[in-house]
Amino acid sequence: MDPISAAAAAFAAALPADTRVESKKMFGVPCAFVHRQMFFGTFEETVVARIGPARVAALAGQPGMRVFTPTPERAWGDYVQVDVPADAELLKSLAAEALAWTLLLPTNVKKPKAPKAERRAKARAAARQD
Repeated sequence: MDPISAAAAAFAAALPADTRVESKKMFGVPCAFVHRQMFFGTFEETVVARIGPARVAALAGQPGMRVFTPTPERAWGDYVQVDVPADAELLKSLAAEALAWTLLLPTNVKKPKAPKAERRAKARAAARQD
């Protein structure tokens, strides 16, 4: 099994069975959302869980765990990144903790789309500046 498939399988096995959870793909990989906020997902060969900065600081540095850093210049301090394979019970616990933490955050509000004519005008203006 390739690492991405292993991460996807670990994600699926640890995902909480809660009717508020929406599982979908983001950037082509499995992620889970609650109140329009991502709380659990995959990244390359790892699983990420949004557990808050204090818990991330407490866990980062343990074997196979670190602050989620999708690009070298951008760390996501609310998320812990866990190498796969990892203990299944640990991942389930982190997923449940991430769900509980994220439920405390405000619901993301979907931004209305700008009218099509406005989007076209912005695109033309940006093209002229290039």
